[in-house]
Amino acid sequence: MFAELLQQGGLSFDRLQSFCLVAQAGGVTRAAKGDPAKQSLFSRQIKELEEFFGTELIRRKGRGIALTEAGTRLNVIARECCAALSDFRSACKKQPVEVVIGTGESVIQWLLLPCLDRILEHLPNVRLKFLNLPTADAVKRLADGVIDFALVRKEAVTRPLQAKSLGVMGYSLFIPATLQPAGRKDGLRLLDGLPLATLEGEGSFRSELAQVAKKEGVKLNIQIECPSFPLAARVVAKGHTAAILPSIATADLPAAAVIQVSVGFLKSFDREMCLASNARLVRIRPILQQAANVLAQICRF
Repeated sequence: MFAELLQQGGLSFDRLQSFCLVAQAGGVTRAAKGDPAKQSLFSRQIKELEEFFGTELIRRKGRGIALTEAGTRLNVIARECCAALSDFRSACKKQPVEVVIGTGESVIQWLLLPCLDRILEHLPNVRLKFLNLPTADAVKRLADGVIDFALVRKEAVTRPLQAKSLGVMGYSLFIPATLQPAGRKDGLRLLDGLPLATLEGEGSFRSELAQVAKKEGVKLNIQIECPSFPLAARVVAKGHTAAILPSIATADLPAAAVIQVSVGFLKSFDREMCLASNARLVRIRPILQQAANVLAQICRF
């Protein structure tokens, strides 16, 4: 079987690597990073792969490319094969195996990093790589075999990906002690006139918060917009504003200076989180099953 496959030229690990780079970048030019020589090389190697397999692997799409059905399948096969060989090589040389986890900045900073010592204690033969990715991007990269795990909302994970529940990520209102409103207030009334830091743009969190506030007749006093929850938490820690943040933000906010308030209306923001994995990769890379068990046990919300 292998002899027949390798009798003719056109197939090599170098060509497969170039194809995977172009597929991940979404275009030959982007994969070559402006290098004309590499651009020419990548184009030629992909053409040679197409001639070898006898089918079209990529098509032009705008300024980039899109994989054909055959190209998508080859991208998965090549990535899985190379990942398994890389693991085998590392094990033979007694070197740590790289495991890549994609998730949001909040989860990296407030869940994974505080658990890092315990994770590495149980996975001494692993080198971890964290990628700050939005949910949709993390799920896509996981399905394509580009990353090994995704810590994301469970509702975002669909078959054939697998999901292990890590618990519920809730949200709280964090108020600097210097801004604590006088008198007792609860619910959305706590937000009346309270200066807030929140996420920029029109993402799902920001849109849902605006909808709830409008429904309750509360005008949000947003003074600072940030690209991430951890940056908003830094603003809170300096005492400038309050913020609605994932409850795990307590890892970064001193209890003496910041008051964490559980507010009923924030239950609608609760998200069941999970450790998502690619069943195909887990089957061919035994280290991933070991890593999945450790992460699911230690990284709980």
